[in-house]
Amino acid sequence: MKKICLVLVLASMFVSCQKEDSGTLLDVINLEVRQSDWSIGSDIDGLNSYYYCEFTIPDITSYVYSVGSVQVYIVKGGVQQVLPYVRHYENADGALWTQTIDADFATGNLIVYVTNSDFYQETPPAMNFRVVLMW
Repeated sequence: MKKICLVLVLASMFVSCQKEDSGTLLDVINLEVRQSDWSIGSDIDGLNSYYYCEFTIPDITSYVYSVGSVQVYIVKGGVQQVLPYVRHYENADGALWTQTIDADFATGNLIVYVTNSDFYQETPPAMNFRVVLMW
């Protein structure tokens, strides 16, 4: 009896995980952030500053949000890299810092962030991003 129950449970799990349409749907969105598009943010104490740019993206539906995948890439010089994009820098005076570019999303919305490890407030340059939605 236990074996029959186990087989039925496994069979129902297999059926419930199958998609009616076995093909994957894909949508690619190219975004450009001009230098003037960046806004500055901070924590509630006015510390830990970062820059952000918010996009309304209706293609991030509740279905894509709950069962799909959203990948964001930065496009620099003909090369794409998936976020987060983390680079370490040193200037001529020997100052060291790290810059992190990352993103988060919700239904209908995507926000890209730029944070400097030293929290230096300098508006980031224009940047290009590629958003890939799969469901």
